[in-house]
Amino acid sequence: MKFLKMIYGIMLENEINEKYANVILEDIEKVVRGGSSVDYILSSIYQKMILKFGQPRPIEFGEKKPKVVFFIGPTGVGKTTTIAKVASKFKLDAGKKVALLLADTYRIAAAEQLKTYANILDTPFSIVYAPEELNQAIAQLADYDLILVDTAGFSHKNMEQKDDIKKLVNSLDKKYEKEVFLVVSATAKYKDLVNIADVYHDIADYKLIFTKLDETSAYGNLLNIRLYSGADLSYTTNGQNVPDDIELFHTQKIVKQLLGGK
Repeated sequence: MKFLKMIYGIMLENEINEKYANVILEDIEKVVRGGSSVDYILSSIYQKMILKFGQPRPIEFGEKKPKVVFFIGPTGVGKTTTIAKVASKFKLDAGKKVALLLADTYRIAAAEQLKTYANILDTPFSIVYAPEELNQAIAQLADYDLILVDTAGFSHKNMEQKDDIKKLVNSLDKKYEKEVFLVVSATAKYKDLVNIADVYHDIADYKLIFTKLDETSAYGNLLNIRLYSGADLSYTTNGQNVPDDIELFHTQKIVKQLLGGK
């Protein structure tokens, strides 16, 4: 069917991996008939892709507090700026008591950057120099709703740093509720994202945050890594402005663009 071939071409242009594009179209071919209208076929593909992306999951609060959220990911993806955006959203929009912790002793600049954001938001900030200091730092923030922990970015080839982050995340006392978010750039290559997804999965189960959507027009890797990793999608960022350039993953908007819409 010519129309399906055209859609397949658009998917590949938007860097959806061939394997996943084929699976989607094979599913569609099972339900469309020879006389099906173009609108019906397109609507079926759209709905199928919405289901593939799944329901986006924001930071969720339980009965216990504080909720401790770790942000992990490679260098240069915008973790620290993303944390500032999340902190701003929850403090200013949701009225939550938010604190910031930095567990990255490799980058002096990260400490200064996060400290500056903490000052602007009038929220506590401290540095954790070793995993054994984490629970002590959190205990001092017992009446806070949300504690956001910035971690050292590292190459997925650096196993020593990976082990350090794993120790940190696992050192959190079980009495605290925790979530882990893997922050990755939408501009990264598929092969690199696969390696990142694998290495960081050894640290913890995570939800996905994609940054730098404003720096690419091909969003295929958002679907690729969602399907490859099985991880829930969460937030996307599309610029440097704090707190504006962040939103919960907008599935309908992304799918429209992947199918050639605007």
